[in-house]
Amino acid sequence: MDTTTAATAMNTSSSAFDLAPGATLALHHAAGRELVVYSGRVWVTCSGCAQDLFLTAGQRVRLAPGAVAECDSPGAARLQLQPAHGRLWWAAALALRALGRVALRLQGVHVGLPTRMAERR
Repeated sequence: MDTTTAATAMNTSSSAFDLAPGATLALHHAAGRELVVYSGRVWVTCSGCAQDLFLTAGQRVRLAPGAVAECDSPGAARLQLQPAHGRLWWAAALALRALGRVALRLQGVHVGLPTRMAERR
């Protein structure tokens, strides 16, 4: 299997790129990012992973170290690399809110329930 590295595709996470039929793309520097498939079929394998994945349009996968993607469709596959943290913004917001409440408690400020929850009690 001839592996080529597309540095331009790896560095531009906001733009989609095409992978020609039968072409292989080494994604070694994309560990932790998500590979999104917009069209075509892609075979993804990672070193140390027990199973290979076949992704079609609309599917995505978080890449492990040593990932390699190969276009497995008769036409080109349209792909995009995205940062994996994009879908976890709400978890960070909740964590910051909890830390703010803890900081207020440590300063001696009592933080009660929001008014809607207090009215239910």
